[in-house]
Amino acid sequence: MPAPDPQKPSHEWELAPGALAGLPDLIATLHPHPGVVVSSEEPKAAATAQALAQALSVPCHRMLGLHEQLRYTVPFYAQPGELQAQIGRFFAHSAEVVFGEESADLARERFTAALRAVMTTHPQGCVAVVTHGTVRSLYVAQANNLEAPTLWQQQTLLDVLSVEWPSGKLSKRS
Repeated sequence: MPAPDPQKPSHEWELAPGALAGLPDLIATLHPHPGVVVSSEEPKAAATAQALAQALSVPCHRMLGLHEQLRYTVPFYAQPGELQAQIGRFFAHSAEVVFGEESADLARERFTAALRAVMTTHPQGCVAVVTHGTVRSLYVAQANNLEAPTLWQQQTLLDVLSVEWPSGKLSKRS
């Protein structure tokens, strides 16, 4: 879980203490183990990726473009229902900027381009990409004919979605 800070935008939040307690269980689900871990620049993803890479004794890199949907001007929502309603609007009006500074369609396109760059830069067999729920849901949902809002709601912090490259087809979910 993140450590929400009402004074900072969500892309600057750190991980909460104990957020990575489930990392050994996550690692046990990874078959094969990745040869490299790549993350977004955001502190939550970078810390998770670093811990994962250290546990696996593999390199860790950050890549631009893997970040969450742009939310610089989104206020802090003390009530989870408020945020969920705004995210619902974001998914429902995917071509429009209705929440933050980036539409769902633009966020998915940017994220997909970043994934292409990751896989071109790291062509080895298995790459772990540590990223964020909204953009990950947009990418996986489109590639698998799933509902992005449903996928987003079902995810947890250390959720693993294994996809085939370059199709994006979901091969395993844990």
